[in-house]
Amino acid sequence: MDVPREVRIEEALTRALPRLSLRTGVHLLAMHVSGFVLLGLFLVPTPSSAALYGTVEPPALLVLAMLLTGALAHVVVQLPAALLGTLVHRHHPVRAYGTALAAAGALSGITVAALGGGWAGWLDIMLRLALSLACYVAVVRKR
Repeated sequence: MDVPREVRIEEALTRALPRLSLRTGVHLLAMHVSGFVLLGLFLVPTPSSAALYGTVEPPALLVLAMLLTGALAHVVVQLPAALLGTLVHRHHPVRAYGTALAAAGALSGITVAALGGGWAGWLDIMLRLALSLACYVAVVRKR
């Protein structure tokens, strides 16, 4: 019995779509969890920014700057690095975390250099990203 080509394509898509949507949903969940962790970590001020609290008027401007820095780190560094690590090493969480950290190190180095920062800024962002990337890989890892 010969099945029309359109029916075969539709059946193939129907079988593949739940797997794809579940995987995409897990990545979206991981992105949001790690983003909230990174946001919480950027609410903790560094010693250099804590010294600015008395000098910057209004003080909310400093908190806004920290939140915008966190959002920039999330979109420009964390998400591409986490996706690279988890897609390349899908079944090996330790390798995925290592690859994500290496990619985040390179991307954050480029970002910090483009914004005129130094080693201290790079190290600060990498320490904050390390924990949020661990959350991403932990949510995505295959159980």
